[in-house]
Amino acid sequence: MHLEPLHSSSIVISANPGMDPELFQEEFCRFIGIPDSIPVPVAIDQLTGGLIPNNPENIEKLNFMLAFVATQKPTSVVEAQLLIQLLSTHNLASKMLKKASSERWPENIEKYTNIAMKLTRGYKSGLESLAKYRRNGKQFMHIEHVHVEKDANAIIGNVDRGVG
Repeated sequence: MHLEPLHSSSIVISANPGMDPELFQEEFCRFIGIPDSIPVPVAIDQLTGGLIPNNPENIEKLNFMLAFVATQKPTSVVEAQLLIQLLSTHNLASKMLKKASSERWPENIEKYTNIAMKLTRGYKSGLESLAKYRRNGKQFMHIEHVHVEKDANAIIGNVDRGVG
C-alpha cells in the first residue's frame, strides 16, 4: 500500500498511486471489514486511536502499520485494531528498553525496565486475546504423544461421560 496526500490534513492509502479513489475506498473498507461509506482517513484514525496523526509527515509509519495489519489478514475491524495495539505496544516496550540501556542512574534504569516489562505483559495478553478472538473463544488441546499399555484401551475423539 502507498499513502498519497489528498490535502494537508488527510491522506489516502493506495496500492497503486494512480488508483481511482472510489475504487480504493471500496477495497480498503472491504479489507478491514467496514462499510465503504466511511472515509479512509476516518477509518485510519479509528484503527490507530489517533496514535499516529493522519497527515503526510506520517505516510511511512501509516504504510508500515497497514502493511503489518495486511500480513496478518484480519477478518474484522476488531482484529485490525488488536494488531495495531500489538504493534504499538511492541514499539513502546522497545523504546523503554532502549531508554533503560542508555541511562546511568539505577533508579531510571529500573523505572524504564519496569515500564517495558508491563508493556511486554500487555503484549502477551494482547496476543492471547487475538488468538482467542480468532478461534471464537473455543479451546483446543494438542496432544503430542500417547502411551497405551498392552491390553489397555485408548479413545481418540470427543468423550461424553453422560449417565446411560
